[in-house]
Amino acid sequence: MAKRIEKRNEITRMTIGSFNPDELKSFVRDGLVAMTLPDREEFIQTLQAEVREVNIRLSSYLVPLGIPGRSPNDLTPTEVGHLVRYLKINVPQAMPGVERALARYPLFMSKLGDPGHRLAA
Repeated sequence: MAKRIEKRNEITRMTIGSFNPDELKSFVRDGLVAMTLPDREEFIQTLQAEVREVNIRLSSYLVPLGIPGRSPNDLTPTEVGHLVRYLKINVPQAMPGVERALARYPLFMSKLGDPGHRLAA
C-alpha cells in the first residue's frame, strides 16, 4: 500500500512538474473554479502551509504581482493561478509545496487523467 501511494506521488510530481507556467496557471485556475468556496479556501490554506515549510509567504508576492494587498484567502481562482505561475517561474523552491498541495485534492488529480487534458496522454 505504501509503495502505491509513493508511486502515485512520484507520478503526480512528474506530471505537474512537466507543466509549463501557463499550463500550470490554467490547471490551477480551472480546478479552483470547479471547487466550492469552502473547498477553495481550504486549498489556499493548504497551499500556504505547504510553501511556508520552505519559508515562503504567499502574501509577500501579492502586491508585486498587482494583486490587491489582501489575504491569500480572498484570492480569485485566476489570481491563485497567476500566483502559482509566478512561483513556477521565479521561486522554484516553492514547487514541491505546490505539488503536494495539488496532490491532496482529488479534483486536481482527476483532471490529470482527464482525456481532454493535453498532457494526459
